[in-house]
Amino acid sequence: MKLFKAKAPMRIGFFGGGTDVSPYAEEHGGKVLNCTIDKYVRCMLKPIDQPGITIRSLDLSAVSRAVTGREWDGKLSLPQAVIDAHPEINGVEITMFSDVPPGSGLGSSSALVVSMLKLLDTAYHLKLDAYEMAELAYRIERVDLGIPGGRQDQYTAVFGGMAVQHFGGSQVIIERVATSEDALLELESCLIIGYVRDRKLLTHNLVQDQVRRVTEGETLRLHDETKAMVDEGAKLLRRGQIKEFGKLLHHAWEIKKAFSPHIAPPIVNEIYDLALRQGAWGGKLSGAGGGGFMCFCVPFSKRLQLEAALIEAGVTVRPFSFTKQGVHAWSVEEDD
Repeated sequence: MKLFKAKAPMRIGFFGGGTDVSPYAEEHGGKVLNCTIDKYVRCMLKPIDQPGITIRSLDLSAVSRAVTGREWDGKLSLPQAVIDAHPEINGVEITMFSDVPPGSGLGSSSALVVSMLKLLDTAYHLKLDAYEMAELAYRIERVDLGIPGGRQDQYTAVFGGMAVQHFGGSQVIIERVATSEDALLELESCLIIGYVRDRKLLTHNLVQDQVRRVTEGETLRLHDETKAMVDEGAKLLRRGQIKEFGKLLHHAWEIKKAFSPHIAPPIVNEIYDLALRQGAWGGKLSGAGGGGFMCFCVPFSKRLQLEAALIEAGVTVRPFSFTKQGVHAWSVEEDD
């Protein structure tokens, strides 16, 4: 029996987050700088000798089934929506899990959708090119399911690597940051990521609140400022100026917090202030805000000191490495 497997990477966003969200991206042009890391959403497809579809999420301990049509008996809405976009698929069992908790702020939802699309593309020869896959992932999340957000996560999961992404106009442009391997390794050695809490616990819809504020002109200037930091951050990275890169992260975080009063709850501010006291040059909360993973840029000599302080404060510190590859799929033969 042939089994199909796929994995899609998550990402750390550095600069420009929020400018990839409509209507700012279309009206003013969005731009972000991010890089994929070795944290993945992984999926497997197994053909079965009977009609119907079963989806199992191992990390959530949840199951959804559809026997006839698309009447699901579970609540795994994201993978269900991917299957619903391909009505020809039947007689399969799909299993999945994520390397990080839900609500991570690392783009795990989009990585799930992209991983599943690549899985189906490989198993059913759908012949989606990279841009088609990213746009389909965007449509499933933002249009079909109505989940507010931007475009960077879908494109990052598909293309991978350290890149500047340009949004607006008729096409998304992926601009690889041409930097030395030494510069990327040095940045990696100075970055710490840690999980603070599940941002789904928040009652406020952060993305919708941010969209309202920028549409009304309240935060338009702030979006322009954070977008301008993308080119500056890429330039510092190309030069290997990691200390200045970390300080720019701090400036970007101060601007990001002004997008909405709900972005940085007290626990996030406490953890951030702790990191600065321990010598961090700067950092930020990943994703839209509220909780999830934070990243900090810290001198190598103070890294272990900061990690110990974060752990004592209840932060779950996770090791990581940058990756260059986006979503990937393969198949294996297994005995029945």
